[in-house]
Amino acid sequence: MVAPVAGKPLILYLTSTPRSIGALLVQEVDGTERPVYYISRKVHGAEERYTAIERHCLALVFTAQKLRHYFLSFPIQIITKCDPVRFLLSRPALTGRVARWLLTLAEFDISCVTPKAIKCQALADLLAQFPSGQCEPLEDCLPEDGFEALAASTDKQPWMLSFDGAAGSGSGGAGIVLQTEEGDRVHLAYKLNFPCSNNEAEYEALILGLIATKERGVKHLRIAGDSKLVVLQTEGIYALKEPTLAPYRTTVQKLMKFFQSVSIIHKPRSENRFPDALATLGAKTEFEEDRACIEIVKMFEPSAVEDFAEPTEDWRGSIKIQLVTSVGHLSTAELSCFIVLCGELYYRGPQGWLARCIGTKEAEEVLDRIHIDNCADNEIALYRRIQRQGYYWPTMKKDADLITKNCTWCSLYMAKPECLMANIDNQEVDWRQVYIDYLREGALPIERTESASELSPSN
Repeated sequence: MVAPVAGKPLILYLTSTPRSIGALLVQEVDGTERPVYYISRKVHGAEERYTAIERHCLALVFTAQKLRHYFLSFPIQIITKCDPVRFLLSRPALTGRVARWLLTLAEFDISCVTPKAIKCQALADLLAQFPSGQCEPLEDCLPEDGFEALAASTDKQPWMLSFDGAAGSGSGGAGIVLQTEEGDRVHLAYKLNFPCSNNEAEYEALILGLIATKERGVKHLRIAGDSKLVVLQTEGIYALKEPTLAPYRTTVQKLMKFFQSVSIIHKPRSENRFPDALATLGAKTEFEEDRACIEIVKMFEPSAVEDFAEPTEDWRGSIKIQLVTSVGHLSTAELSCFIVLCGELYYRGPQGWLARCIGTKEAEEVLDRIHIDNCADNEIALYRRIQRQGYYWPTMKKDADLITKNCTWCSLYMAKPECLMANIDNQEVDWRQVYIDYLREGALPIERTESASELSPSN
């Protein structure tokens, strides 16, 4: 190793493998490259998942951090054919860790030189095969004003605007999903409380999305929608023939001028489900105020497993315990008609239908409620109605017949028809009534036989 000579640039050879990274810093003196410093280490943690390109850039950043005093005092020439390193040093519009690496290297005088001969590259590759065992992670500290530069670089990353519109009877809806460069999403739904066609609703959604991104200070935007007409008319590929759509496209063109870069693409409806759901929600929801707050709660288990803490010290207890634990005195034939689902006991009918088994108190309530709703309507037996509504207890037929028998109206309906009909033939007809009807209302008998029988006085 030799001390570097002032005024001459230092030459940097980089190398990387799946297990390690390394670098050799040399200086050419009188046509001979003399080593100044070498460095290497193992990759660890998340670095093991880096691509080959990222590992090569990692070697450069690691070397710049460890040999910072050399990088500040001398111009650095990187001998590399690796285009990603050139890209890292020449393109400012980067994001994530690559942006942090770029800001770390921004304070140094670094340039890339295409190698003319192998020279010390073989030595750098050899050193990388024997890395240092120490764990030396990268430092995330940035040079002065680094955060401002990072904000400027990420500001150039485009946001994603997905839109969709839905038209209904007398109103419509617009759905918008904004996705930031970090992947965060903003969901917006609008109700178009005026008559509009489907194409007009699509344009409304696009315009509202452009306004929303403009208000958030976005400068670079990508737009996607499932309306081929709106997308291609905005691009100028489709001609505008509908006069009602002309103001919409003009508004879209004016709003696009507020962005430094903007592009629009068409995507299938199957890939535009979220904006479509928001548009449908806006079109179908009715509310009086200007805004409506809709709360969506995430459920982590089915609601059918909700425990209502019902007492089981009744006829169900022994059956349920024997089905769960196989301990009890009931026969297999008696148990074959019952099943336990989500902690509830069910009765399986002859055709396979299921009815929930209920206790005595609930059975009385169900019996009274269904009887009151269907009193005097005995076309279907009361206990059959209870079965159809999904309830069962062992004495339900007996209890249903008893309450029907004790009900006055049900008993009257079930009586024989001849007992309820009035014997009209035995009633005496007043022969004077026909004359009274004629003098009072001018009404004549309908049938001749009826007139003759009514006009002839009875003996």
